[in-house]
Amino acid sequence: MVVNDYGEHFPEKGVEYLNKVKSMNFGILTFGCKVNQGESENIVSNMIKNGYEFSKSNFNLKIIIINSCTVTAESDRKLRQSIRRLRKQNPDSILVLTGCMPQAFPELASKLEDVQIVVGNSKKEYIPELIKKYIQNKKLIFEVEDIFKIKKFKEISQAYFGSRLRAFLKIEDGCDRFCSYCIIPYARGRVRSKKLEEIEKDIISLSRNGYREIVLTGINLSSYGKDLNLKLEDAIKKISSIPEVKRIRLGSLEPDLITEEFINSLARETKICPQFHLSLQSGSNKVLEKMRRKYSKEDYLNLVNLIKQKIPLATFTTDLMVGFPGETNEDFEESLKLVAEVGFLKVHVFPYSIRSGTLAAKLSNQIDGHIKTKRVQKAIDISKKISKIVIEGFTGLEMDVLYESYEDGFYKGYTTNYILVKSECSWDVRGKILKTLLTYTTNGEFCIGKIIQER
Repeated sequence: MVVNDYGEHFPEKGVEYLNKVKSMNFGILTFGCKVNQGESENIVSNMIKNGYEFSKSNFNLKIIIINSCTVTAESDRKLRQSIRRLRKQNPDSILVLTGCMPQAFPELASKLEDVQIVVGNSKKEYIPELIKKYIQNKKLIFEVEDIFKIKKFKEISQAYFGSRLRAFLKIEDGCDRFCSYCIIPYARGRVRSKKLEEIEKDIISLSRNGYREIVLTGINLSSYGKDLNLKLEDAIKKISSIPEVKRIRLGSLEPDLITEEFINSLARETKICPQFHLSLQSGSNKVLEKMRRKYSKEDYLNLVNLIKQKIPLATFTTDLMVGFPGETNEDFEESLKLVAEVGFLKVHVFPYSIRSGTLAAKLSNQIDGHIKTKRVQKAIDISKKISKIVIEGFTGLEMDVLYESYEDGFYKGYTTNYILVKSECSWDVRGKILKTLLTYTTNGEFCIGKIIQER
């Protein structure tokens, strides 16, 4: 018998046992943020290392893993819907539920009849062992621990199974902010940061395996290093010093945690992608205060202008929540005005959804669903028009494009500031970073490019 770090006893992996496991295929469904996406890739890699066979199909699966999000009540509704659909498609499969939903709402997760294994966020790496345990005992497995007891970043080596061009590297977990609408601190715990030496080890491994762009992610990336007496710029400098790394892209940042010193340091880093996802949520100071956000619309706009001044090619993306309790038409119009003033490349617009367990769920003046729907559509329409203007502003420029795929006669890739480019070429440019002239845009969703760099 073997005792692993999890404390479970399993028979040693003989040839007969491995052959049995290898005949079991699995699929994975991921909801939510880039952190979840990166963790799902690690789950896939870990399952393959343990002898399981990965399948992209939704049918005839022996094992189904769902990595959940619970940021809104709508997320939970979609999760339940997906569980029912997958169970219908795979009536005899083992269904594993992990991620933020069971972590934040363990009692609800334990009552989902179609699920055999429930795993919290802190135990995702043990999924292969838990599946083996279920196969042996055929009993419901429920493994969710108090996330606030987790004090250190869980060091898991990054081993990616997906694209060989862009890797999502989680360097921070947890959040200490407790915004009034957000359940995530209860699903992820307090801020915990990855040590610099571990970051360096992972980056070297990823770059040697062909990854050209590293996307740094975290539940609250801006708080990286808070628990280690470090700052986010320390991690960036460490990664930038590795020659094989060509691009460093940052995940979502909290506006009030970005200093002028930090912006100056980014302006000096030639490998930083000048695309900034600055979480907005609302352009109304009254609503921001109710949300318990720690900045005003004036602070936000001043930050954007400072970045534009220091980093001329910078583009901005954001999240915009509409229909927060008590949001008036005037508040909503203030949000639209700020969206126009900033000039966002992309805006993720979504309606406020009551999330039990948060302060906002108890607020009066909840907004009617029809009003929220209309506001969402109006914000999306305006955001698309602004995006077209932003992209048109870059036409005529020569920019580096990392080409990732080929579709409908065009090679597709992104500039450093996250403009989608489609170019024709007589040779395969996938995996190449090439100087490209941005010629024109038709619908504002992408630019037609002309590769001007020789093979």
